[in-house]
Amino acid sequence: MRDMTQEQALAEARRRWGATGHVRELGSKLGDRSGRLARYRFTVGNHAPGPLCTVQGQGDTWRKAFDDAAERS
Repeated sequence: MRDMTQEQALAEARRRWGATGHVRELGSKLGDRSGRLARYRFTVGNHAPGPLCTVQGQGDTWRKAFDDAAERS
């Protein structure tokens, strides 16, 4: 199964969480990633990125990030 494109992932986030749904792809190089989510390249959540962001799921692909969000709900 092919993973989603970023546009498809954003559409899914907005379907799940409304207009505040968002997705984020961290840098592909380890040096581009830092902090608590460093081991996950893809995050999905509800709210604009920044201090008010609520990460709902994270994973190595968009689909895994959405699967993680479903498990936590």
